Amino acid sequence: MSGNRFFVPLDVFNQAETFFPPAISKQITSVLRLKSGQMVTILDNNGHCRSVELLDIDSKQVTGQPGEISPATGEPKVNLTLCVALSQREKFEWILQKGCELGVRHFIPVVTSRSLVQDTRGREEKMDRWNKILQEASEQCGRGLIPSINNPQKLDDFLKQNQGRRGYILHEKVKGSYFAASLQNSLISGEKDWLLLVGPEGGFSEDEVNLAEQAGLQPVSLGPRILRMETAVLAACAVFMAAAGELGSMDL
Repeated sequence: MSGNRFFVPLDVFNQAETFFPPAISKQITSVLRLKSGQMVTILDNNGHCRSVELLDIDSKQVTGQPGEISPATGEPKVNLTLCVALSQREKFEWILQKGCELGVRHFIPVVTSRSLVQDTRGREEKMDRWNKILQEASEQCGRGLIPSINNPQKLDDFLKQNQGRRGYILHEKVKGSYFAASLQNSLISGEKDWLLLVGPEGGFSEDEVNLAEQAGLQPVSLGPRILRMETAVLAACAVFMAAAGELGSMDL
């Protein structure tokens, strides 16, 4: 499949001739400056893709001739849900982008007692922006599906609603229980759905860690050093995907 990829609505994906939506048409002509005869890939966000030969190039309406439908690639064999504390806008959006690149399937923003951001107002505007970031990241990194993201909620509400989930909570005060070592044993079970809970800049309170344990999450550490929040998220996602075989063969 070609390098330029676009998630399109299902009715556009299934057409005998592809009529690109206005925003994508503008991107093709004004940003990417693609020409008639070049190939792009369209995806339906349901696990399918098609190569499309561009025909008429116009900033208001680009058309193309689609090829056969085939399975979309780029999705991990495991479903990782990243439950992460809300933070400053730039930092949180960076986490969304990099988490998407590493293969996170679901994002759940939560408010904890030490979160820098406690206000969850303006959800609709935030959700639109977050979904756009995830779509663009998915197109650029070769994902076959766009990760989903939930509305922000309080951590204790989330834990009450998700009793018995298989997963982990990162906690810097845990001694002798390292994430990488724990994964070696856990992933042998063949479980596909996992939850990773990462706290804010100030870490979790002891009450929050206790609630997470009661919900079934295992407290683990990333090692003896104290990591910044965004570093911990990136490192944990990479360790998980490596252990699951999604970053190539690797002995942890």
